[in-house]
Amino acid sequence: MQYYYKTPFGIFFIATAPYGGYNLKLDDDVVNWSEKAEDLALQVYEKTSGFEDWDNSDIENIPTNLEAWQVKI
Repeated sequence: MQYYYKTPFGIFFIATAPYGGYNLKLDDDVVNWSEKAEDLALQVYEKTSGFEDWDNSDIENIPTNLEAWQVKI
């Protein structure tokens, strides 16, 4: 299962990493990793994702938690 959130910069995905934990990807690029998918969603919301353009943007109305992201099975 993958979670995704569409932005003007591309699509953020949160999915299981091959070595355990979860990857935060923007399109095909891994921008961050965490043991918990919820932590990655929070980083996107707080703009501490590791993707500088997003983190410095003034975009609002961001999902506040993982449950607000879209699901792709």
